[in-house]
Amino acid sequence: DEAIEYISEEQEKPLVVYYFGKKNGPGQKRVLKETSSGSLVVNETIYQIINTDLPFGGVGHSGYGRYHGISGFKAFSNEKSVLVKPPLDCFP
Repeated sequence: DEAIEYISEEQEKPLVVYYFGKKNGPGQKRVLKETSSGSLVVNETIYQIINTDLPFGGVGHSGYGRYHGISGFKAFSNEKSVLVKPPLDCFP
């Protein structure tokens, strides 16, 4: 209760919340539901940052966007829209 209250009352959202407890248990589900952070890591401290398939980044003051894998490619790319329409055939 105290940890969830502390995380929820902070004005700035954390980059990562680390939860240690029963996998898929009520405590984990509660932390997931009642807190907001860039990532939630259960029973681990390092693997989320070295796994290139997991987007990593924050929310609010802890950062915007994600990097690693396709999420990083999209975050650091600037897509350009291009529309090409053929001319009408009514002009000689």
